[in-house]
Amino acid sequence: MPPVLTVTGRDVLFVHWPLDTAVVESRIPDALDVATFDGSAWVSALAIEVRGVGPGPIRLPRRLERGLPQLVCRTYVTLDGQPGVYFLSLDTGSRLPATVGRRAFGIPIHRASMRITRQGETVTFRSRRDGDPPAVFRARYRPTGEPYRAASDSFESFGIERFRFFLPADEDRRVGAGRRSDGRVRVGELDRKPWDLREVDATVRPRGLFEAVDLPAPTADPVAHYSPGFEMGVEPLRTASTTESGLRPDAK
Repeated sequence: MPPVLTVTGRDVLFVHWPLDTAVVESRIPDALDVATFDGSAWVSALAIEVRGVGPGPIRLPRRLERGLPQLVCRTYVTLDGQPGVYFLSLDTGSRLPATVGRRAFGIPIHRASMRITRQGETVTFRSRRDGDPPAVFRARYRPTGEPYRAASDSFESFGIERFRFFLPADEDRRVGAGRRSDGRVRVGELDRKPWDLREVDATVRPRGLFEAVDLPAPTADPVAHYSPGFEMGVEPLRTASTTESGLRPDAK
């Protein structure tokens, strides 16, 4: 299926925290199951600079690319055994993507004050979304080591190599609206190559980020990874129902 958007980006920081499975389960739709690794559910923050968003399979020319910070907060789920991610929130530094993303895809996107600066290979990422409480994320990171790709059955494979995302199928998109009892969810697919990864030296300071999505702040140290960049196609959303045999696309 051809993509509806082609997205490129760079300097991606993945930061993963373990959380109690029952706590995370309370924040996802009933149709989904929490995916675990080493006995824990995981919530991740992705700090990204999106460079371009092109229509369909078209990548924007480099001369038209503009840096746009984004912060993704997500957790890991399955639907009838099919793995994916569930978006808890997505903060962006521009009002237009926030409006379009929420209306077109139903993703809980918010406008935030964001900034990315660089000094050599060191990236400083700042994000603040006003609210009660404010959702603040600050990170300074620098890649180290040689490039590699996630090995099968590794944590990197679990927490990074996901090609599917889920959204609730009803009309309530508000963060904190609670679980949905509907057996249907919207399913999105991502067309991209496996991530190129590097180890990373990172200092991360989240404040209010978890509370803003109705989760307790983690107490364990995070696990961090870095990718220099990506290009991916976002395929059209479809609605699916849970079945014993797997995902079943709905007729409508």
